[in-house]
Amino acid sequence: MTKIDFTTADVTEIEADLLIAYFGEEGSSINVASIDEAAKAVDAKPESGAKTVLPGTDVKARQVTLVGTKLAELHTRRSLDVDNGIELEGTGRHRHLAAIGTRGSKAKKVVLAGSYETADDALQAGIGAILGTYSIAKYGKETEAGLEELVIRVPEGLNTDGLAERIEALSSAMTLIMDLVNRAPNDLYPQVFADFAVEKTTDLPIDVEVWDETKLAEEGMGGILAVGLGSDRESRLVRLSYAPEGATKKISLIGKGITFDSGGISIKPAKGMEAMKSDMTGAATVLATTIAAAKLGLNVKIDTYLALAENMPGGRAQRPADVITMRGGKTVEVLNTDAEGRLVMGDALALAAETDTDAIVDIATLTGAQIVGLGERTAGVMGTAGVRDAIVDASARVGEAMWSAPLPSYLLESLKSDVADIANSGTRAGGMMVAGVFLQEFVGDKPWAHIDIAGPSYNEGGAWGANNHGATGMSLLTLVEWAKTFA
Repeated sequence: MTKIDFTTADVTEIEADLLIAYFGEEGSSINVASIDEAAKAVDAKPESGAKTVLPGTDVKARQVTLVGTKLAELHTRRSLDVDNGIELEGTGRHRHLAAIGTRGSKAKKVVLAGSYETADDALQAGIGAILGTYSIAKYGKETEAGLEELVIRVPEGLNTDGLAERIEALSSAMTLIMDLVNRAPNDLYPQVFADFAVEKTTDLPIDVEVWDETKLAEEGMGGILAVGLGSDRESRLVRLSYAPEGATKKISLIGKGITFDSGGISIKPAKGMEAMKSDMTGAATVLATTIAAAKLGLNVKIDTYLALAENMPGGRAQRPADVITMRGGKTVEVLNTDAEGRLVMGDALALAAETDTDAIVDIATLTGAQIVGLGERTAGVMGTAGVRDAIVDASARVGEAMWSAPLPSYLLESLKSDVADIANSGTRAGGMMVAGVFLQEFVGDKPWAHIDIAGPSYNEGGAWGANNHGATGMSLLTLVEWAKTFA
């Protein structure tokens, strides 16, 4: 755990491994002559996301790093292009800039001296600094120690009560997602995931129930069972409940937890299949969201469902043309065994819809069509207008890129089946929305939103902004922000 402090003192007098400041055409955010002179000497770049490590200066930190940004526009609502990667508004840019500053430094003590006017600015910067020092654990090697101490410069009079705890809760939740998603699939299968959920919630006010395959069959969870038939690793459903005293609103979170997706008999191409260990990111995200909510004491009840299965092409695997019966009795013709996420999610959605929940949000790495339509850095959000729009608004406040998409009713026509109530695969045109239309069949009359994070949740390229190579933790901040404001 990183020790987090705040200061209004002169940051040049703080002994640290690394001092990070912003740098624009006007100079640095520290406004110290020696730093500005050093920046001029090495031709430091003021472009957004540019990083310059300065030679010796007369500050007490052993190293000074400048991160380029337009200082005059930093606190406007005007979009800012960070590292030529993503347009952001508001406080989210501080997360990216701080992560750029710490990435690759191996510093144990860091001082952040950017331009932070509000507690949310400092919150985002603190999260970013911690994310920037994250590294993927190597099997058989000792885990590298991360950032040990973080000092954030804030303006006089800024209320920082509880701010360190918020930074810790949110950054640790995001790194929990990364740790889970980055694990090897032979090391993380449904039972292991379920055990992990139990372990991580032991000391928190969260009740946990794990359904094995016997219980899944008793409860009519035909989708989760069918997807797992081809694997020798049994499927699981994990139910978590966070119910703080006095809370009057309840939300339900559902996460797709395919611990490895081979595509089943409709097998995926070999190239890129290794990234399918990330197909449980939705489940990791709602688990981490529930943990963060409990740590932060959010005044809203949360029921969380992790739909866990491994999709393999074994001898017992479901076949194209199979018909399965889902929770609630709806029958589905399986035309494509690689459209498996919507099957496990359909069961969990139907289960949640039977409760007295006020709103349901599901999150999943659901379709390649999301990446085709929105790219690798923007999630798609569909569903009931009120919940959908609230999710997108929350994403804008925390600086996570999400786009509101429709669910045209005519797409349901492509999911017609001769032998079942619905098919699990339809037209390729608008495939992200076709998947959403399928899920909509299982939510009844409950207010609901579906978030497809197939692209932004897993970064197969180089790190950018606050997004590391591999799992990014993207959407955790949005879900916590939405849950916080829901009540």
